[in-house]
Amino acid sequence: MRCYLLALSVLMASLATAQEAVDWSSLVEKMMPAVVTIVSVDAKDIVQGSGFIISSDGKIVTNFHVVAGKPAILARRSDGSFLVIKGILASDKANDLAILQAEGRNLPFVRLGDSDRVKVGEAICVIGSPMLLEGTVSAGIISAVRELRDGRKLLQITAPISEGSSGSPVFNRKGEVIGVASFTLSEGQNLNFAVPSNAVKALLRRLGIAFSPLPPSPTLSLEERFEQAYQEAIQAAQGLEDAPLRSFELKDIAEAMAQVGQFDRALQIAQKIENASDRSRALRDITITMAEAGQFDRALQIAQKIENASDRYWALREIAAVIAEAGQFDRALQIAQEIKDARSRSWALAVIAAAIARVGQFDRALQVAQKSEVALHRSSALARIAEALAKARQMERANETFQLALQVAQKIEDARDRYRALVVIAAAMAKAGQMEEADQTFQLALQATQKIKDARSRSQALAVIAAAIAEARQAERANETFQLALQVAQKIEDARDRYRALVVIAAAMAKAGQFDRALQVAQKIEDAWARSEALKEIAKAMAEAGQIDRAVEVAEMIDEPVVRLQALADIMVAKRKAGKGEAGRE
Repeated sequence: MRCYLLALSVLMASLATAQEAVDWSSLVEKMMPAVVTIVSVDAKDIVQGSGFIISSDGKIVTNFHVVAGKPAILARRSDGSFLVIKGILASDKANDLAILQAEGRNLPFVRLGDSDRVKVGEAICVIGSPMLLEGTVSAGIISAVRELRDGRKLLQITAPISEGSSGSPVFNRKGEVIGVASFTLSEGQNLNFAVPSNAVKALLRRLGIAFSPLPPSPTLSLEERFEQAYQEAIQAAQGLEDAPLRSFELKDIAEAMAQVGQFDRALQIAQKIENASDRSRALRDITITMAEAGQFDRALQIAQKIENASDRYWALREIAAVIAEAGQFDRALQIAQEIKDARSRSWALAVIAAAIARVGQFDRALQVAQKSEVALHRSSALARIAEALAKARQMERANETFQLALQVAQKIEDARDRYRALVVIAAAMAKAGQMEEADQTFQLALQATQKIKDARSRSQALAVIAAAIAEARQAERANETFQLALQVAQKIEDARDRYRALVVIAAAMAKAGQFDRALQVAQKIEDAWARSEALKEIAKAMAEAGQIDRAVEVAEMIDEPVVRLQALADIMVAKRKAGKGEAGRE
């Protein structure tokens, strides 16, 4: 018994020490403006509680029991100003949650974290208004995660919840809200409970509202946000016990660092990847990004040393393509001819042919295209050459080349390769102004998708076609095709395949400029990783369309730290490209 008590006292002391070691002052300073005191009134009494703002347009989370049945509600901010509550958007009596809509714009707000990742013993802090003492901060730990008989969960915390604290945000060390303080057991000593943040997300998803808004840190630049996201991502990855998953996460982090030009840092991370396959893929993508940055020699040196042959060939084909875009056609062709894998070599030759055509060397471009062994690549190259011919006003020759591309495409036996080839041809026709021919070719592509037996691949193919149709400015037909893609996806029985299909559909919608619709699709994806991937693609499309601020807001909605880092990297790249474009126009 003495040994047990001694061990218990040591454990409690260590927890207390860990709790005392956390300095919450910086976090509290940032988050306090988004925490409010809720006052609700009816003819009989006045109820006071706490809440927190989760969107710049004034959506507030609090407890259901604080506002239930009250016709008049006010929210008092930390600076003493009041927000008028226009109404209750949604409520969940079972989880004691309510979402209020306040009047206001450009309000500070906080970000919802993933309560399923909460660990017993981790430090937390609560900001609320107990007994009308606004801005009261209390710290503690997660002492338990309790599962109720009906499947709901509660977080048991040691931070006190007094009268008036109901609805207070429970923060983790990253400044994410992981719970909503709800009640305390008066019979027990310091037994306090909070509703998990994922219950708030579920309530918001029913409304189709983005559930992880941008945290109130307007002083942070995009680069500072990226560095902060890197620290979170690397910490999350290194904390994974599963070695293959850890390798996969580190691969994604290395690729994100390369995207923003931090190649040395990216290579250091890549070398730490334990799984050989993931390490090869990371080096492949790093070398491609190096080439895009103009570091051709360094990219080639590293690519030649990639262990996995498939990844090595992939890297070389992409580097050859980048070098061709830079106008170094002979060097690009030499690299392509040395690629032993036929499909990779074929793709490289097709891209090089298209690059040669864009500078007006049509005969040479056609010669190179005919060397492309894979029909999909050869037909795509011919389509792009035809587009370049049309741009040079050589319409007769352009039409002949389009017809040749179609002949090659229609002989492709694999339905997936055939639809891909036809989409490229149709898009090229549309850019060349041949709308009637483009429309007919899109119809052929749609027919090809009907022969794809796998529902996930079929829905993804439809999404790609819809985005291409939208780019061709056929909005009505694009919407019909997107709707068809969604119908196919919703019938997919396997949840993971369904989520993957929805990710592609959301990305295609965003690429077509349908951002709100894409966000609605993303919000309906229940799997956190797949939803994060969809949001990343939407953020990238927004950034490429010049909507940088909105892209950052969407990136900060992402639950997965590594995916959030990738999204911010995409935004930084888009912002730099836009800056270069503006400088060029000047």
